[in-house]
Amino acid sequence: MPQVEGGLVVNIADLMMQWTNDQWVSTLHRVVNPPFEVASTNRRQSLVFFHQPNYDAMVECLPSCLAPDESPKYAPISSGDHLTSKFVKQTTFGGTKSTA
Repeated sequence: MPQVEGGLVVNIADLMMQWTNDQWVSTLHRVVNPPFEVASTNRRQSLVFFHQPNYDAMVECLPSCLAPDESPKYAPISSGDHLTSKFVKQTTFGGTKSTA
């Protein structure tokens, strides 16, 4: 990605992807420290801000993100249920419980 003077990079997540019917695609979030030689002369800053809609907010495709003959790619889901499913996938090895 080219550097844009005074620009910002915004990583969106899965809910925004669902709201836009994949018009905006979520990104894999990775932060890698640059080599010391680069870091010592670079003014880059990385700030983190996470935002989640209210637990009961319904996430469904925005009408403006659908072509006339297109269907939503995702079923409606509450923000809370979506977040819970993410936690389950992270804490149970992809949704399968360990028997050990």
